[in-house]
Amino acid sequence: MMDEWESLFSPRILVRGMDYYESGAVMEMVRTEGGYRALVEGTEDYEVEIDIKDNQVQHMRCTCPYAAEGYNCKHMAAVLYEAEEGGVLEMPPTADGGTVQDSRQELKDVINGIPEEELRRLLESMAWEDGKLRNKILIQYSPSISQRQMAMLKREINDIAYGYSDRYGYVDWENAGNYLLEMEAFLNDKVQAVIDKGCWMQAFELTNQVFITIGNQDIDDSGGGLGMVAEACYEFWKQILEKCSEQDKDRMRAWFKKYQADGTVTDYLEEYISGFLMNELHDRELLQRTMETLDQEIEKNREGMDCGKYYSVQYGFEYNILKRLQIMKELGASEEEILQYREENRRFTAVRMLEIEEFIQAGQYKDAIRVLKESKELDHGSPSWVSGHSRKLIELYGRLHMDKDYKEELLFQVFSCRQDSLDFTSKLKAVCGKSEWEQIREKLLAGPAGQEIKLPLLESEKMYGQLLKEVVNSGSVYTMDRYEKVLKKMYPDRMRTAYTAFARGQAESASDRTRYKELMKYLKKIASYPNGLEAAAQLAQEWRTLYKRRRAMMDELGKAGF
Repeated sequence: MMDEWESLFSPRILVRGMDYYESGAVMEMVRTEGGYRALVEGTEDYEVEIDIKDNQVQHMRCTCPYAAEGYNCKHMAAVLYEAEEGGVLEMPPTADGGTVQDSRQELKDVINGIPEEELRRLLESMAWEDGKLRNKILIQYSPSISQRQMAMLKREINDIAYGYSDRYGYVDWENAGNYLLEMEAFLNDKVQAVIDKGCWMQAFELTNQVFITIGNQDIDDSGGGLGMVAEACYEFWKQILEKCSEQDKDRMRAWFKKYQADGTVTDYLEEYISGFLMNELHDRELLQRTMETLDQEIEKNREGMDCGKYYSVQYGFEYNILKRLQIMKELGASEEEILQYREENRRFTAVRMLEIEEFIQAGQYKDAIRVLKESKELDHGSPSWVSGHSRKLIELYGRLHMDKDYKEELLFQVFSCRQDSLDFTSKLKAVCGKSEWEQIREKLLAGPAGQEIKLPLLESEKMYGQLLKEVVNSGSVYTMDRYEKVLKKMYPDRMRTAYTAFARGQAESASDRTRYKELMKYLKKIASYPNGLEAAAQLAQEWRTLYKRRRAMMDELGKAGF
């Protein structure tokens, strides 16, 4: 398996690459002397080559437009997923016993032998029958984009939507992924080609149609792909904005103003329109109105600490106060005005967190520590904020080798903040002597602070007897399953007895075939223990006697071999 190759891609590209891999788009995958080569099926077939050395990706190439801009694309990610999951690593044979390379070379040889005029007629005939191929040729090789070509490209967008919809216009979960992939492929291939021609407004018009089409689509978007295509549209808008004339920018601004919050697209996608208008086009009127709204929200939440935390589909979690500061900059407020506003609102946690990050970025660690300690006091009513401040202090104390403060903050973190892993407990153990750690451990296990990590701590400390007691007393089969591997070796009889008791209790209330099948899994688990076959057979006979009228249960017992 290659080392950490996923870090070479953005999360959005990884998701798309996984979709391509899972849909079987990776074809003709071969192992080369230096890595892998494959074709990836999309709007057209793209050639991907990946060089690997010492288990590390050294270089990647793809013939798609996105990769041509210097980015690592979804086609590369799809090939790497295929390679990681054990895809074809040898040159696959063709029907006649040759290789794919041989077959491809044969095709090239035949094409090279076709007279030019005949080849042109063949290509024309194929393009006339295949709308996507026709559009690709027209976009790539015509000197400009005509109205007829625009109409055909818009029809292609509509055809994609129509092709994946049922007769009621609904795109179900099974088709949603491929529908959105095709829309994104249209942007990356066709719209990008129009941009490359310098036809900015035609590219803008096509991007808008993709956005409005997906925004009006009745679709099962439980996979979250709709937002990814919306983000892709946003990136194309930005690319067009950077290149077009001032007159065209005015036309873009007019479009965004027309369609913001008018119900043209589903409500959460409207955020992309208003966000672009405010963040990229810097519309002063909208910025001023937004700031007034934020002021009302901030005042409403003045008794709280986060001044109104909210979720944006494009930016994730944000805070009203930080958004207000951003708008002040965009409206041209002076540094003095911004600093004064921040100082007036330092009681808000988000403002102090901004201040802390600025100190850290500037290497002013002592100042960052001062504000973090202040924040622990000011935010005492919010355990999650206090825990976050403490964790940041631990990081800074460790970086600055402030050993005494580091240890004290670890003690505070472990005993005063909710723990969801052993990370900080392990760090505390590393700076304690043996006897001191044992005292801390016992206090932690006995008190409320250690309850969330009690079982993993017992396992880590190899306190298996106490772990067994806690696991059995929990009454949770999921907990038993979680720690079965280690406890089965140490206490097989006790674990077998615990599973037997669990299965016996579950059988009393089980009433459908799904539950019976689940019981058979645990019956087989019991049989895997020393002396377990006898215990499982005894329990099965008990069920045959008690529940002989449950035909489905008797049927499942027979299928399971009992």
